[in-house]
Amino acid sequence: MSEDEAMRKMSKLINYLMSRQDSAPFREPVDWKNLELFDYPKIVKKPMDLGTIKRKMERGQYTNGNVNECADDIRLIWTNCKTYNADGSDFYLLANSFSKRFEDRYRKIEYDHRVYGDKNPSSPPKSGISLDVKTRFGSNIFRLSGMELGHILQVIDLKCPNALQDPNPQNVEKYVSEEAEVEINVDAIDPRTFSELDRYVKEKMLARTTGEALEELDDSPKKQKR
Repeated sequence: MSEDEAMRKMSKLINYLMSRQDSAPFREPVDWKNLELFDYPKIVKKPMDLGTIKRKMERGQYTNGNVNECADDIRLIWTNCKTYNADGSDFYLLANSFSKRFEDRYRKIEYDHRVYGDKNPSSPPKSGISLDVKTRFGSNIFRLSGMELGHILQVIDLKCPNALQDPNPQNVEKYVSEEAEVEINVDAIDPRTFSELDRYVKEKMLARTTGEALEELDDSPKKQKR
């Protein structure tokens, strides 16, 4: 499946999500001023909604029709909602439901296309990952905690061992427990694994940013809104 075909399927998926009656909170940007949610921009650093994604697709704003970028924006909608609203609240549960619904349908697009721009099944898949994305990923992973970095290294060691560069790597735990220097060849990470790791790192960075923002807020009760 070509990238254009994959993006067409993504467009249909977005239309499906928007057509659902319960998707109203996610269709357009949060009108936090009129809703008097004045802490919203302090907590949610990168707002996203289905309408904005649809318009970006129509304008061809996703790099080379990269389906991964589009999928990350969609995931950001649910992440933002769950970040702002209390765990167990109606909006939190709604976002969780939409997240599972999206992943179930996106998995088929990912399987059919491999999402990475491979237009010829007989040829090795191309990454479709921009240099900026790789650079940001490489910078952010070393801002992780030891345990979080250990998770990254375990995944790489399991799925892309050639991406770990060490003359005599005994085991992954050595990197963290002995605080040895870690050298990762990002280019050697296959696109599917990179997407998984990049999503993990983004979630950890978002959690850090959210935690710092929450510390700056007053103890006033939050209103529930996406």
